[in-house]
Amino acid sequence: MEAFLSRTPVFLVLLSGVVMATLGLLVLFPAVAALPMMAAMLLWVLAKVPVRYPVLTLLAILLIIDCAVEVPYSGHWSSPVSFIGRLFFINLNVVTGVPGLGFTLIDLAVFGLIALYIYRQAMGLKTDEKMTRLPRPLIMSLLLILATITWMYVWGVARGGDGRPAKWQLQKLLLMPMFVLLFNVSIRGPEDFRLLAKIIVGAAFTKAFLGAFFIVFIARPQGLYTEYATTHSDTMIYVAGLAIALAQWTEEPTWKNFRRMVIIASVILMGMSYNDRRLAYASFDQAVIAMFLISPMTRVKRYVTRACLAMSPLILAYIVIGWANPTGIFSPVNTIKSMIVGEHNDTGEMDYRDVENFNLISTWQRNPLLGTGYGHGFDEVMKLADISHLFEDYLYHPHNSVLGLLAFGGVVGFTGVWLFVALTVYFAVRSYNRTRIPHWRAAAMVVVAIVFAYINQCFGDMGITSWYAMILMALAVTVSGKLGTLTGAWAPVASPTPTERAPLLGSSVQEGAERT
Repeated sequence: MEAFLSRTPVFLVLLSGVVMATLGLLVLFPAVAALPMMAAMLLWVLAKVPVRYPVLTLLAILLIIDCAVEVPYSGHWSSPVSFIGRLFFINLNVVTGVPGLGFTLIDLAVFGLIALYIYRQAMGLKTDEKMTRLPRPLIMSLLLILATITWMYVWGVARGGDGRPAKWQLQKLLLMPMFVLLFNVSIRGPEDFRLLAKIIVGAAFTKAFLGAFFIVFIARPQGLYTEYATTHSDTMIYVAGLAIALAQWTEEPTWKNFRRMVIIASVILMGMSYNDRRLAYASFDQAVIAMFLISPMTRVKRYVTRACLAMSPLILAYIVIGWANPTGIFSPVNTIKSMIVGEHNDTGEMDYRDVENFNLISTWQRNPLLGTGYGHGFDEVMKLADISHLFEDYLYHPHNSVLGLLAFGGVVGFTGVWLFVALTVYFAVRSYNRTRIPHWRAAAMVVVAIVFAYINQCFGDMGITSWYAMILMALAVTVSGKLGTLTGAWAPVASPTPTERAPLLGSSVQEGAERT
């Protein structure tokens, strides 16, 4: 592409286009007149560098900036990264005022980078180096997502569904394989895992400090009531950051890693506290239990297991007493209770989420095999409070995405979409047991933690439509797949690439090389 752009006729045509576009925008939309020049500079850079650099840069930007579609800070504050968040997460015609730009900057970046990579491969260009391949079953499960959501769209619209909300119902699932493709051609293998960890932890720190600043210096002084500090979906970033710190220490228990874990956990737990999302604690607790069960039986693990068994009567008594009196030292029990028992159940009223779940199950029961298809809202067998003035399409996007997937896709749709989740855990756990290299094993544990957080977000808070849930799950799929190939958890079909010929089980010499 670089050679193509450097040809004189092509260069002159592009230069003329940039000049004309800039002049036109100066007259019609002065606020965005610099965009053509910026786009031309970006095109020049992309023509010269491997695709992995813009993809990893895009990942860092998306995780750090505000997810504008989720109304961070309850709309009371614009942080230093709010405008960039609007540019990426909201349609450009809304942000810029330029008609016809009915897409986000994420859409443009993702499909543009995919097109760039395909062009390079088709032209035989060597700009991008070969990466570790993913196991074929994982690839097939991602293709199955595309086939399933296409069928659900056609099935739903053909039965009288509304195509406008249908495209938003499937948007994140459509982008999931696209992000996996970009991550797969950008992440070389375990040598990039530490870079990914730094990006996630850096994003978690940014969210934690911005959330703390908003609550302490803006919300509290003004007496503002807010249900969260940044956004609901930041739970995914927090859980991933905590899992990274914990897994790194448990797999390589040095004082340096312990100090790093304490620092990272302190900052992220502060952010979780200010963000005040119950799912964050539930997700991390479940991730810790899963990591504990997956890890081998060591002397420390044996002592912990015995201690937990010995203290189980006290723990049970604590929960029973706290369930009846969830205050004071029993406040943590209240968090657990609030996720199981609806807010108004004590007064005889059903909670909004309980009614919504009942309606979703009733909708699924109408057609348990195929569901309603996209473009249909769930049935209000029990009437919900009308929140259309806040969220017009609330019937198409239930809080419980898992039950929603069953209602809209039935058993067939749910299986076709959800299979990749099971395979991601499968390859991560098999890879963990087939290698002794610490940061490979830590990466496998983090994958499991992200999957638990994703499932919780889907079950409790519209995770299937969440940007952060989709991006981090795509990252987990990629890491799990690369570990599966490298450790032999799934034998590669063809001869391995140079990257894939890395040591698998990790002798002491190999482990030492990895640490350096």
